[in-house]
Amino acid sequence: MPSTPFSRFIVLLERTMEQLELSAQERALLREPQFVHRQSIDLVRDDGSHLVVPAYRVQHSDARGPYKGGIRFHPAADLEEVKALAALMSIKTAVVGIPFGGAKGGVQCNPKELSSAELQRLSRAYVRTFAEHLGPERDIPAPDVNSTPAIMAWMRDEYEKMTNSFAPAFITGKPMSYGGSLGRDTATARGGFFLLQELMQSEGMQARHLRVILQGFGNAGANMAHFLHHAGCTIVAISDSQGGIVAEEGLDPVRIRQYKNQTGSVKGEYCEGSVCDIERMKLDHVRHVTNEELLELPCDILIPAALDTVISERNAAKIQARYIVELANGPTTPEADAILQDRGITVLPDVLANAGGVTVSYFEWVQGRSGERWTAERVDAELKRTMLDAFSAVRAEVRQNGVTYREAAFILGVRRIVESMRARGWVG
Repeated sequence: MPSTPFSRFIVLLERTMEQLELSAQERALLREPQFVHRQSIDLVRDDGSHLVVPAYRVQHSDARGPYKGGIRFHPAADLEEVKALAALMSIKTAVVGIPFGGAKGGVQCNPKELSSAELQRLSRAYVRTFAEHLGPERDIPAPDVNSTPAIMAWMRDEYEKMTNSFAPAFITGKPMSYGGSLGRDTATARGGFFLLQELMQSEGMQARHLRVILQGFGNAGANMAHFLHHAGCTIVAISDSQGGIVAEEGLDPVRIRQYKNQTGSVKGEYCEGSVCDIERMKLDHVRHVTNEELLELPCDILIPAALDTVISERNAAKIQARYIVELANGPTTPEADAILQDRGITVLPDVLANAGGVTVSYFEWVQGRSGERWTAERVDAELKRTMLDAFSAVRAEVRQNGVTYREAAFILGVRRIVESMRARGWVG
């Protein structure tokens, strides 16, 4: 049977449920989503033609609170991927202790091939298609891959028109001008940075001695690079979907971000399309690297911040990092986890390391319901407290049970979900 994102999640879940000695009834409730909603959306293109795309909303568990999870627009956003992401969101919200369950949405399309007008029609159609399953007290969507604050604004507007209501808590990740929260744009990276700071302190590491590699230079990767560079770490390699660059003496992520914004590539300072200024690269001691090669370069901290399953049994034995911090969802397969554990490489898993995004989404939801507007300082302080509390709880499981950070996070998350199930009388 071929490996899928959901089957990989089940591998981790089964191990956790066995360790916690859950009942058959409890295991059954965790293995499958509570609801799987799937429809086809008929998008009218600007030229009058029709494009029919599959769309999903998977609601895994609301044992601990309303469903919560992003909506991604991507060609690979099929049912298996969306189910896995919804289930991981249930674990993630439980690990950081916020009162949400887990859900995920997906539209299987390439948004880069759509005009802004087509993308707006598609976004509004998604809300119309799944509106009866969504709502501020039932299921709160958010941004994900290829979905933006503008898309969140269109979706909120469509929901409010349909329900004739004022619903700032319907969706998170909105623009500041339309009910968004300060700190949401940097939340995923900021949360991961707080964890890394705590790890460095507990392991006696100094930032100025650490060499860092980032695969992925979107919102999360670029912001994490900025935070680490400012803290004194040396960023030795960065990549995006078009490949990357390496500089042993260190790269300036601020400059790279400026060129990426101008040219669309982290290599934009040196290359125009496939034509590169080799002499200038030599002068700056910079060289090209593929995404695959980047993962295997020597460093202290490797941060996958883009795609899933990039660390697998094929390359895990070649990873030269001491620590891996998963800003991406599902970048490491279970087979690779076992190899990394045997090699003594510490992995801060996605359900902990990238939970800053959903944490500040919770803050935005609270603000939307109360009518408050939190300061940036309050958001940052609450995010740091939440992430460090979660890290402390996960680390306690690591030390008490002699397990990896991923296993510990799953134990903590599943235990908290099951405790809520029992409190609600769902299981005996």
